Amino acid sequence: MLSYSRLSLKNSKSLTISSLRTMATQAKENLVEFNVQGNSRTITLNRPGKLNALNTEMCNEIIPRLVEFSKSKSASLVLIKSNSPKAFCSGGDVVQCAKDNLKNDSNKSIEFFQSEYNLNYLLSIYGKPIVSLINGIVMGGGVGLSVHGAFRVVTESTRFAMPETSIGFFNDVGTSYWLPKVDANLGYYLSLTGDELTGFDTLLLGFGTHYVPSTRFPELANRLSELEIPNLFTDRRKNQLFNHNNSSQLFALVNSVIEEFTVEIPRNHKFKYSPEEINTIEKCFNPNTKKSIDDIITSLNEDGSKFALETIQKLNSKSPISLNLNWNMLLRNKNATIQESLTRELRLAAKLMTNYRNNDFNDFINNKLIEKNKSSTTSKYYPTLKDVQSSTVDELVSLDVYNPQVEIKGKDNEIEDKSSVEKLIESLNSLKINNFSNLGESVANYSNIPHHMGLPTQSEIEYYVKGSKNSKNQTPVSFAETIRYFRMKYDEKAGVDSKVKMVLNRKTKPNPIDDSFIEWIN
Repeated sequence: MLSYSRLSLKNSKSLTISSLRTMATQAKENLVEFNVQGNSRTITLNRPGKLNALNTEMCNEIIPRLVEFSKSKSASLVLIKSNSPKAFCSGGDVVQCAKDNLKNDSNKSIEFFQSEYNLNYLLSIYGKPIVSLINGIVMGGGVGLSVHGAFRVVTESTRFAMPETSIGFFNDVGTSYWLPKVDANLGYYLSLTGDELTGFDTLLLGFGTHYVPSTRFPELANRLSELEIPNLFTDRRKNQLFNHNNSSQLFALVNSVIEEFTVEIPRNHKFKYSPEEINTIEKCFNPNTKKSIDDIITSLNEDGSKFALETIQKLNSKSPISLNLNWNMLLRNKNATIQESLTRELRLAAKLMTNYRNNDFNDFINNKLIEKNKSSTTSKYYPTLKDVQSSTVDELVSLDVYNPQVEIKGKDNEIEDKSSVEKLIESLNSLKINNFSNLGESVANYSNIPHHMGLPTQSEIEYYVKGSKNSKNQTPVSFAETIRYFRMKYDEKAGVDSKVKMVLNRKTKPNPIDDSFIEWIN
């Protein structure tokens, strides 16, 4: 057995004792840490060197633990947090996917996306409360890891974005289901432009459900672990069971505990986009009137404002095929169930990894994230939006797999026979999202999100101002009355006043008959 000193003599580029110990320590470190903390079960992302980018190993570690926690009578809730001060989770490890694809080993990429999307679905149907403490960067896969849980605690360092159109991909991890539900068509805008929102704005957007200063995260975690969950249901033998009919009580209890640590949005805080800019977004990114990216750009040109023209420049800097795929997926999944959305995302991701149709993923990842070229990347297949055929987009987003226009190459880069193409078709057709029939506490697959723990939505405020459509006498309401109503409905929740005022200032005007009341602007 060689000693460290003899090894050093034999190799001029030898490793020091210190570096060897460091390597040994790193080898022992888990990418995900699991802990029992009182009544809570904690999942800690521990890949700081990669900003907690998710890989297959991490997803496959988290899934069985979540299933285990769902069956545990002593586990009341799940807490997801990060060991990195810079990031909650920067997304999926798309760099590794591109590297595998370029080595003609796309099966590894497909395995990753299937594991990741299975995790997303598991989080979405999980019956127990999931609380994510979101500091720093939360993008792409990090959004998928948190947005399907009922409680998303944001803070001053939170940086939210969906940057996939810049890397030749699309908004996946179930966000093609979630983004269309964001107020004022902002989800569509953020999807295509990749704009970043921070801090309080992530709460006003609806991504965050609570805002807590990061210095209080440890205290909040401890408080949640001490949470005494009342017997929601007891059987004849006095065993405590979970009763789905009363699950709202459990979630309300967790919500009230988190509220103990929240702070109000400052009165002088201004949302990233002005009321006029949000109106432009709401009009130009309307999925009911805009059927294509060309329609959006035409509408932005007709608007003609500085913001609209800057938005066109942003769109022109993105991957043309990604813009089209994103828009198409958002339209298809806006009314779909969460499982249907993830299934369609999985099929599309697999098609992109296997180059079912020419796409920008490998080139854009290689240029931007591997070689780190600062100059803009131009698609070699689709230089402009006009070069993207609608048939190509339809064939990619379709669940059907029948005619891959690819050359199947082996690891030696040699063209393989026709049977390999048939195997690819069979493989793509076999991809499915796990139903998790072995899960303990769960909710059924859904099209409407089962738990709303954030601030009031614009549609909710609109409904109150307009009154019930079924009522013949729609009593008008005042600005102050509307704020009081939502303040009471949300039990003095921090941020409610700011959100309601933000919506009312943009979407209402004085009633022409009696200006002490307001009416909604359609």
